[in-house]
Amino acid sequence: MAAKAKGKESRKEEGQEQDTVAREIMTWKFLSLPQISALSEQNIEGVQKKLEEFLNFRQIKTSLKEAVLLDYYVSGFWWAKEMDFTHLQLSGFMAILNFLLENLSTKHIMLEDNIKELGRAMAGIGESHSEKGGGLDFFSVDQAKAIISYLKISLFQHYKLYEYLFHNPREELVIGDEVSQVKENWTWSVFGWEKSRFYSSLNFLWC
Repeated sequence: MAAKAKGKESRKEEGQEQDTVAREIMTWKFLSLPQISALSEQNIEGVQKKLEEFLNFRQIKTSLKEAVLLDYYVSGFWWAKEMDFTHLQLSGFMAILNFLLENLSTKHIMLEDNIKELGRAMAGIGESHSEKGGGLDFFSVDQAKAIISYLKISLFQHYKLYEYLFHNPREELVIGDEVSQVKENWTWSVFGWEKSRFYSSLNFLWC
């Protein structure tokens, strides 16, 4: 009986953790539905301009950090749009992108733990009346799998780069021509922005 009670208590605590993660994602309301609607009407260049405005990036021509983060969100939004996500799903997906990046930047969460946070947030998708519901049940199972696959080849694959951007002790500012060259090296592919030449120039980060 004691073991059974302990098991119930453990599942209850796990459910509470999942609920907390989901609330944290959705209460941030990273982009409002009107903003999502405005973005959905744009081509890729328009999405970039709108996000630059919405995210209040004012040093995009001189700040490497802003240039990289803008491409992170632009590529994410465009991928989700190509997946035919609804406006609510687009809003939820962008909130996930921001949630994971905030974990990295402000909480210094390591890759393995951030993957676990994603798992908690997406728990219960596709399960009717699941106690594990993470609050993102407007996604289907196939959409959830696609999101995980996308994150594997974007944020998670290049986690050390993003750690470097946020936790490098000095402010990374570069002149406009250098930022333009960086952005030219980020070419479009079916998975988002292809960053191969840019990341190869930073291969000293990979140890």
